[in-house]
Amino acid sequence: MVRDVYTLAAVGTGLAVIGLSTLPAVSGLVKLFTSKRDTKQHIYEDEDGKATPESMKVFSTKRSKVVIFVLAAAGCGISIARLLLSTHGEKVWLDIFLSSAAWVTLLFQAVIIASSRNSVQAYDLGLYTFLSSAALAGILLIQATEKADSLWQSGPATIGLRVSELALSIVLAFAGLSIPRRPDVFYNGLLVDRMYTASAFSRFTWGWPNDLIALATKKKDLDMADLNRPDHFSRAVDVSHDWKNHNFKHRLWLCIILAHKRAFAVQWILTFVTSVLNFAPQWVVLQLLRILETHRAGSGYGFDVWVWVVWLGVVIVAQSWVESHVYWLSWAEITIPIRAQLSALIFDKSMRRKDVKGVGKSKKKSQNTDSTEPAAPGPAGETTATDTPKKDTEENDEEDIQKESKQGTVNLIGVDGKRVSDFCSYQNMFPGSLFKLIVSLSFLVSLLGWIPLVAGFSAMLAIMPLNVYFSKKYAAAQDLLMKLRDEKLEVVTEALVGIRQIKFSALEPEWEKKIGAVRERELISVWAVFLADTALLFCWVTSPILLSAISLSTYAALNGSLTPSVAFVSLGIFKALQVTLSAVPELTTDLLDAWISVNRIEKYLNSPDVSPVSKDAPEVRFENASIAWPSDEDVLEEDKFVLRNINLTFPKGELSVISGKTGTGKSLVLAAILGEVDVLEGNLYVPTPPTLSHRHDSKANKSNWIIPESIAYVAQIPWIENASIRDNILFGLPYDEERYNKTIEVCALKKDLEMLGDGENTEIGANGINLSGGQKWRVTLARAIYSRAGILVLDDIFSAVDAHVGRQIFETCLNGVLAEGRTRILVTHHVALCEPKTKYLVELGDGGVLHAGLVSDLRKEGILQSIKRHEQVSDEVEVEELATAVNSDESTDGEAEQSGDNALKKVASKTVAKKFVEEETREQGAVRKHVYATYLQDSGGWFYWLFAVVLFTVVTSFSVGQSWWLKIWTGDSLEERTDAKHIFNASREHGFSYAIGVEQTSIHAMAAPSIQTHYSLFFYLGVYVALAITSSIFSTLRFLYIYIGSIRASRKLFAKLNFTILRAPVRWLDTVPVGRILNRFTADFHIIDSQLANSLSFGASSFLSLIGVIVAGLFVSSYIVLLAAVLLVICLYYAIKYLAAARPVKRIESTSKSPVFEQFGSALSGVATIRGFDKTQVYVERMHKIIDNSSTATWHLWLFNRWMGWRMALVGSFFATFVSILILVTPGIDPSLAGFALAFALEFSSCVIWTIRLYANVELNMNAAERIIEYAEIPTESLGGASPPAAWPTDGRIEVEDLVVGYAPDLPPVLKGLTFSVNRNERVGVVGRTGAGKSSLTLALFRFLEARSGTIHIDGLDISKIKLHDLRSRLAIIPQDPVLFSGTVRSNLDPFDNHTDAALRDCLERVQLVSASAETSGAATPTGSSSPAATIAIKNTNIFEKLDSQISEGGLNLSQGQRQLLCLARAIISRPRVMVLDEATSAVDMHTDALIQRSIREEFTDATLIVIAHRLSTIADFDRILVLSDGRVAEFGTPKELWEKDGGNGGEKGMFRAMCDESGEKEKLRAIVFGEQHS
Repeated sequence: MVRDVYTLAAVGTGLAVIGLSTLPAVSGLVKLFTSKRDTKQHIYEDEDGKATPESMKVFSTKRSKVVIFVLAAAGCGISIARLLLSTHGEKVWLDIFLSSAAWVTLLFQAVIIASSRNSVQAYDLGLYTFLSSAALAGILLIQATEKADSLWQSGPATIGLRVSELALSIVLAFAGLSIPRRPDVFYNGLLVDRMYTASAFSRFTWGWPNDLIALATKKKDLDMADLNRPDHFSRAVDVSHDWKNHNFKHRLWLCIILAHKRAFAVQWILTFVTSVLNFAPQWVVLQLLRILETHRAGSGYGFDVWVWVVWLGVVIVAQSWVESHVYWLSWAEITIPIRAQLSALIFDKSMRRKDVKGVGKSKKKSQNTDSTEPAAPGPAGETTATDTPKKDTEENDEEDIQKESKQGTVNLIGVDGKRVSDFCSYQNMFPGSLFKLIVSLSFLVSLLGWIPLVAGFSAMLAIMPLNVYFSKKYAAAQDLLMKLRDEKLEVVTEALVGIRQIKFSALEPEWEKKIGAVRERELISVWAVFLADTALLFCWVTSPILLSAISLSTYAALNGSLTPSVAFVSLGIFKALQVTLSAVPELTTDLLDAWISVNRIEKYLNSPDVSPVSKDAPEVRFENASIAWPSDEDVLEEDKFVLRNINLTFPKGELSVISGKTGTGKSLVLAAILGEVDVLEGNLYVPTPPTLSHRHDSKANKSNWIIPESIAYVAQIPWIENASIRDNILFGLPYDEERYNKTIEVCALKKDLEMLGDGENTEIGANGINLSGGQKWRVTLARAIYSRAGILVLDDIFSAVDAHVGRQIFETCLNGVLAEGRTRILVTHHVALCEPKTKYLVELGDGGVLHAGLVSDLRKEGILQSIKRHEQVSDEVEVEELATAVNSDESTDGEAEQSGDNALKKVASKTVAKKFVEEETREQGAVRKHVYATYLQDSGGWFYWLFAVVLFTVVTSFSVGQSWWLKIWTGDSLEERTDAKHIFNASREHGFSYAIGVEQTSIHAMAAPSIQTHYSLFFYLGVYVALAITSSIFSTLRFLYIYIGSIRASRKLFAKLNFTILRAPVRWLDTVPVGRILNRFTADFHIIDSQLANSLSFGASSFLSLIGVIVAGLFVSSYIVLLAAVLLVICLYYAIKYLAAARPVKRIESTSKSPVFEQFGSALSGVATIRGFDKTQVYVERMHKIIDNSSTATWHLWLFNRWMGWRMALVGSFFATFVSILILVTPGIDPSLAGFALAFALEFSSCVIWTIRLYANVELNMNAAERIIEYAEIPTESLGGASPPAAWPTDGRIEVEDLVVGYAPDLPPVLKGLTFSVNRNERVGVVGRTGAGKSSLTLALFRFLEARSGTIHIDGLDISKIKLHDLRSRLAIIPQDPVLFSGTVRSNLDPFDNHTDAALRDCLERVQLVSASAETSGAATPTGSSSPAATIAIKNTNIFEKLDSQISEGGLNLSQGQRQLLCLARAIISRPRVMVLDEATSAVDMHTDALIQRSIREEFTDATLIVIAHRLSTIADFDRILVLSDGRVAEFGTPKELWEKDGGNGGEKGMFRAMCDESGEKEKLRAIVFGEQHS
C-alpha cells in the first residue's frame, strides 16, 4: 500500500513537470499567431557579439527539429498502440492512458519547436522537451519497476512496446538537447566562446571545445589566436560597465555578492543538491549489500536488484554531473568574471586616482622627517624630493607599505584580486559542509544509531583542538610567508631595476647574498607552512580512522556483530564527511586572506580621485595659490613641501620659462598645471580641454589640428611605451605625413632613425630601454610637438641633449613653425639659451616665487642678470648655458649609442627586426625530460625518489589491508549468524558454475570465507586499530618526506637562477622585461615551493589508490583486470587529448599574466603623461583587452578540466556498475567481500580523475620549473680570468690600442680601431657628435662590450685577461641615469657599512647636498636668504641632514638632480684610481654643477678621470680632450692645441674648435681654455 502511494506520488510529480514544461510551448504558439511574419533574414546579434553572413549560412536547426518531431510522433503512436492492445484492469489502462496523454503533449511541443523561427526560442523549448521526456521516462521506469513480475510474464509484444516506449522517451530527451542555440558570433572580428552557441547537450556535457581539443592534438600546441574570446558575462569592458550601472554604495564584499547574486544563488542550490547526491551511491550500495546479506544461496535475484544496479550507475553519473557543474559555474560564472571585474576597476581607479607616491606622515604618526622637495615623485617621474620618514617608517604595517609602492598597487590585481575571486569560487564549501554534515549525520543515525555515532564524534572532538591549533599555526605561517614573499619581490625588483649599477660596481656577490638571505628566510617560512600542513594532514588522515574505528567497535559491542552493509557503507560516509570537515579550517584561513584583500582593494577604490583643482580661464594663471604634492591623508603641515603665495600669469601662445635651483619645486608648478597637486589656498586657472569623445581625433586635419585648450606634457623622466617609435610619437593620433616628418626633423630625430635598424618602426622596450637618455627625451618631445595640444608643458628637456642639438631644438622646435601660437611652459636651468625668445620668466626659491614677470620688464629692472647669476657661476654666465651639453645625447652608435647604464640597449633593434622585446617564448609539447631530471636531481636524486615510491606503496598496502581486515571481521560476524554447513554445501554445489561463470583464481579462493575460527571482538578491533594507527603515521610521513625534497629542490633552483640572472649579459637583461624575470622569481617559485610537492605526493597517492581499487576488484573476479584495462585505455585516450590541450593553455595562462602587470606598471609610471594627454580611456580599453586575454586562458584551462572530469566520471560509473553486476553474477558471493569490492569500486572514478588531474598539475607545475631552468641556464658573462694584484690599479694609466668593438657578432663595429692613452692622474674629456662612440668606449672599459680585436691596458694589465668582478670593482663610473636603492641615505652611500658617518657626511658636503655651515646650498632651500620669499615662516627641511632619512624605491622621493649628486657622493667615497663620469650632473643647476666640478678637481687629484662631457665648459680646462667621430679618434690633445686648429692658414678647422664655435659663446670658452677664467 505504501509503495502504491509512493508510485502514485512519483507519477503525479512527473505529470506535473510535463504539464508545466508545456506552458512555454503554448506561449510560443500564441506568439506564432500574433507576431508578424518577417520573411527577410536578419543577421543574428546579441550582447556577446554579431554573426557574420558566413556563420549564418552554415547554421541550421532543421535536422534536430525533424528528429524531435519524428521521435515524438513515434512515441505517440506506440503509446496509442499500447492503449488499444491493453487487456488488463482499470488501473493498468489508466497508467497507459496517462503516458499516452504525456506523449500527445510532447508531440505538441515538437510541433511548436519545428515551427519556431527563432533559434534561441527553439533552444529554450528543446530544454522543456528534455524535462518532459525525462519525466516521462521516469514515470515509465517506475511503472515498470512496480509491475516487474507481471511484466516478465506478459508476452514479448508487450515487453517490446514497453521497452521501445522507454527507449524513445530517453532518446527524445537527448534530442531536445540537440538544438544549436545560435550561429557563431564575433566580437571585434574575433570568434566568441561557443558555450551559448552550441546545443544544450554540448553545453551541459562540456562538448563544445571538442574542435579545439582536436586542433591541439593535431598541432601539438595552441596559441592565443586559437582560443575563443570571452562572452559578455566575463568580458572586462562589460563586467566593468555592469558594475558601474549598479552604482553600488555598500561595502565592496557586499557589492560583489549583489553584482553576481544569481550565480551565487545557483551555486549554493547546486551545492545543496551535491551534498545529498554525494551520499546517494553509498545508499544504493547499502540496499545492494542488504539484499546480499539476506539472500539465500542458490536462489536467483529479483528484478529490483538489477534496478538497484542501474540506479548505482545513474546516481554516480548524476552526482558527478552536478559536482562538475558546480565547479564549472564557480570558475566560469564567478571567479573569472569577478577577477576581470576587480582588475578592470582597479586599473580604472589607478587612472583617476590622486597620484600619491611619497612616504607621507600623517598627523597620527609623528615621526621626524626631512624633506627637500615634495611628497613624491611628481607625475610620471617628475622626481622631486619629499618628506621621508626615518627608520621607524619601516615598521609601518603591511598595508601602508602596499599603498605606498607601485609594486603594492600592481599586487592589488596580481595578489588581492586573485585571492578574492578564487575564494568566491569555493566559498560554497561553507554551506556545503553544513549540508553534508546534516545529510551524513541523518544517514549515519539510521545506519548505526545515536550511541556509536556520538562515541565516534567524541574522538573527532578530541582531535578538533589539535586541528584548530595547527590551523592557526598554518595561517600564521602562511601570513608570514606572504610578507616574506612581498619582501623578496621588493628586493628582487630593486636588483633588476638597478642591475646596471650593480654590475658597474661589481656588487653581484653582495646582492646575491642579500637576495639569498631573504630567500632563506622565505624557505624557513615555507618549511613552517609544510610542518603545519603535515600536522593538519595528520589530523585529516587520523580523524576518519578514529571516527570509524570507535563508531564501528561501539556498534559491534552493542549489537554483538558487524555486518558488511553497516561497516563498508559507514566507512565510505566517514571518509566523505572527513574530507568535508577537514577543509573547513583551511577555508577559514582563505576567508581571512580574502577578507584582508577585499578590504585592501576597497581602501584603494575609495581613495581620493584627482579632483579638478583649477578653474576655467583663457590662460594659465596662479592667484595667491599655495600648492603641495598630493597626499591622501592628513600630513603634518611642516612635513609638506609647499610653494606658497604664487602669483603667475603665463602669456597665451608664448614661451615661458621656470627656473630655480635643484629642489625648489619647479616640477611642482608644472604638476599644478596638469591638476596633479593639492591646492591649499588661492586659485589656479587653466583652460578646460574638450573631452576625448568631443575631440574627434580621427577626423583631425591641418585646419583644425591644434586644440588651444588641450595639454601635452613631457616629464622629467621620459615615459615611453613598449611600441614602435612612430606609435610613441603618434600616440593614437592619425598619421599626417607632413606634420610627422617636420616633427622628426625639428626634434633632431632624423639621424637617429637613419641609424636605427628599422627606422621609425624600431620597437622600443618598456620605458625606452633601448634608447639613450637623449633619444628618450626627444621622442617624448616629438610626441608633445606632434600632438594637438595648444599648451605644451615641458620639464627640463635640454639636460640630456648636445649643445648643438639643444640650440637646434630651441630654435626650430620650441620656436619653429610647429610651435607657433602654442603656449609653451618650460622648466630649465638654461635661462641664457632661452632668453632671446622667452616672453615670461619665473624663478623659484625659498618655498615660493623669487621673481616673475615679462623678460623685458625683468631686464629693465636688472633682475634678469641676477636670475642668470643664480643659475650659474658669475664668470660663466652664458658659456655653460649655450654649451648646453656637448654630449649628453648619446643617441646612436650604429644602433643607439647609449649613455652610461643604458648603453647596450640599442643592439637588439637590428638583430631582432622590429621586435626589441621578443614575445615570451613558450615550450611546446610535454615538459622536457631534462626539466624532470634537473628537478629530481636537485630534490635528492634517484635514491631519494626510490625510497619515496616504497613509502607510498606501503601506505596504499595499509589502506587496502585495513579494508580487507574489515572484510574478514564482517565476514566472521556473518558466519556466526549463519549455518556454516549450508554455506559450505552451497559453495560445493555451485562449484561448476564458479568454474564456468567466473574464472576462479587463487586470490578468489583466498577470499572465500573461512569457517574454522571465530575470534573475539577485541581481537578484530585491536588489529583494525593497529592497522589504522600505522597507516595514519605512514600516510603523514610520506608527505613530510616529499616536502623535504621539495625544499631542497627550491633552494638549489633559486640559487642557480639568482646566480645566473645577476651575471647575465646586460644585453639579455635589456631585451627581457623585468616583469618576465620577476614572474620566475615570484609566481613560478611560488608553484615550486608550495604546489609542486602537493601535486607530486597527492598524484602518487591517487595513482597507487587506483591500483588499490583494481586489486580490491581482483578479489571478486579476475575479469575486473580486463574491465579496468579497457576503461583505463578509454581514460588514457581522454587524458592524452586533455593534456595536449591543457598543457599549451597553461603555458599561455602563465605568459598572459605578465602583460597585465607590465601594462599596469607602465601606466602607473606614466599616469601623469596619460592624464596630461587625456588618454586615460584609451589605456583603460587597452587594459580590458589584456585582462580578456588572461581570462580567456583561465577559462579554457577550466573548460578542458571539466571536459576531462565529466568523461572520467562516466567511465567511473561504468566501473562501479560492472563490479556490482559481477558481484551479482558470481554465485555464492560473500557479502563482506562484495562490500569490500564495492567500497573500492566507488572510488575508481575519483582515483582516475585525481590521478590524471594531478599528473596534469605536475606537468603544468613543472612548466614553472621549466621556465626557471630555462633562465637559470642562459649564458652568463665571462666568469674566468686571472686575479690582478691587490693594489691594482696604482697609477690609473690607460692604454687603448687598435680597439674594435661591436654590440653583436652580426652587427658592424661601433669602435673601429681606437688608439689613445691616458697618463696617471690625468683628466680627459671625451666629446663627439651623436653616434661617435663615446658611451661604447665606457662600456668597453668595463667589458660590457668585449673587444673583437685590440686591447685595453690599465697599469700595464690587459683587462680582457682578468676577472670581471676585479675589473669593475677597482674602477668607478657615475652613469647619466642615477640608480638608487630603497633604504636610507646611509645604505645608498655605503651599503656594506665600510665607512664612518663622518666620512659619509663629508662626501655629502663635497657634492653640495649638505652644507657644513647653517646655510644649505644646492639641493636644499637656503634658510638665510634675504630674498622676498625669506619671510615665509615654514621651511622645507633637507632630507640629507640625517643619514637615516628614508630613500624610496628607485630614489623617487628625490629630484633627478639630487639622485645624480647622491650617486656622485657614492663614487667619491670609494676613492677609485680610475673614474668615469658619463654626464653625471646633467640634471643639476649651473651653480651646483660648477661647485661639483670644483669638488671633483679637488677630490680626484690622485685619480685618472674620464668625463663624457655634459657642458663644453665642464671639460674646457681638462688636461686633454679626446674627440671621437664614427668610432675613431678624430682629435686628441690639450684644449689649447685643439682650439688652435681654427682653420687658419689654409688648415682644416678641428672638430673641437667647430663645436666651440657652434656653441655660440666662443669667447667665454676661449677664456676657460687659455686659463683666463677659472671655475
